[in-house]
Amino acid sequence: MALLAVACAAAYPATALADYPDTVVLSNGDRLRGEVKGLEYAKLTFKTDAASTIYLKWDRVVEITAPAYFEVETTTGVRYYGSLGPGQKSGQLTVTMSGKAIDLLLEFVVRIRPLKQRFWDRLDGSISLGASYTSSSDIGQGSVNVSVTTRRPKFNFTTTFDSTLTVQPDEPQQRRIVAGLSYTRLLRSRWFAVTNGRFEQNTELGIRLRSSLGGGAGRFVVQTNRTVVAWSGGLAVNREIPIEGEQKDNVEAFLGASYSFFTYDTPKTNIITSFVVHPSLNVSGRWRTDFDATLSREIVRDFTIGTMFYHSYDSRPPTEDAKGHDFGITLTIGWTF
Repeated sequence: MALLAVACAAAYPATALADYPDTVVLSNGDRLRGEVKGLEYAKLTFKTDAASTIYLKWDRVVEITAPAYFEVETTTGVRYYGSLGPGQKSGQLTVTMSGKAIDLLLEFVVRIRPLKQRFWDRLDGSISLGASYTSSSDIGQGSVNVSVTTRRPKFNFTTTFDSTLTVQPDEPQQRRIVAGLSYTRLLRSRWFAVTNGRFEQNTELGIRLRSSLGGGAGRFVVQTNRTVVAWSGGLAVNREIPIEGEQKDNVEAFLGASYSFFTYDTPKTNIITSFVVHPSLNVSGRWRTDFDATLSREIVRDFTIGTMFYHSYDSRPPTEDAKGHDFGITLTIGWTF
């Protein structure tokens, strides 16, 4: 299938992009001419001459024509490759490759990706900043959160960086820093394989540095235009350098679940939650958990306000007398791209 995708991309003429050959018909009868840039989370990205790039609600689209080659994914996880055209009935999409045509209901299509794009066109991400101050306790807190994902037909590569700094009188600074890299290989029937690396510092839990590398598999249990539910599990190894004490090497299992909800009605709303448990395989009775939740709403185009919450637990922190729990909640303002 990979060779087929490459052949399709090579067959697509570069000059066609400048001609804007694609058309989209909406449920109110409007017909737009431009270039289909992709579909993700019930939002069709469409580039036009008159209005630059616009975002169309997927449930308002009744017909698409695009002669370039795309990857089309359905709610069942099946992926098709070919050019796009109107189906035999309204509300259908025809994917054509080498004379073979397949009709799909638009409501069951959750993702469309062009097989040939510039590198910058394949990036999705967000940046958010948060701050708070309480005069009665003289406690200040600031946070920075960055996430960037590169999407390809067969895989996703994601980098993240989360940092929270808490300052209060007569107390040392409390720092929580988490940086991660994740490679997700998309398989058939909504299955995927994942490899991830992670670097953490959490002074509240007594961790100067924890570096880890792991891998496993998972599945998208639910995949619609508004909701994604997934689970994953596997093994990871890590090295911990505590604030006090000697470094330790650990072997852990991990089992996680995530829930994402997206709506592109005005205002746009995103809810993303994840929970991961890490039982130790070489330290009897030790286990850790990480929970993250984000709620964001768009205030103007691509700018959001929101709330971020995290909670980390360690039944046996590496530094003696360190706390077993660390949690925080932050109001944020952000930008998505």
